[in-house]
Amino acid sequence: MRKDELTVEEATAITEHARSGSLPLDDPEIRKVVEQANRTLVRAQMWGEDRSPKLRRRRRFVAAGALLLVLVWVAGLLVPLATHFGQ
Repeated sequence: MRKDELTVEEATAITEHARSGSLPLDDPEIRKVVEQANRTLVRAQMWGEDRSPKLRRRRRFVAAGALLLVLVWVAGLLVPLATHFGQ
């Protein structure tokens, strides 16, 4: 986790204070912190609270495999067409 990122607990507390109205949202700096807290909570809900290098590596592997599959599929379509029209 980066130094400037919020933890999920901090983000939850900030969001609850913002919803209750105890934070002045007209202040731009406070609004930025509340927006960062909201982003942190959404990211945690989408991808999980723990950001591990092993999970990131697995996602990259899956993405690379999917890209390879698409490239092979496109080549399987284009190579026969190219050989047919190339003659």
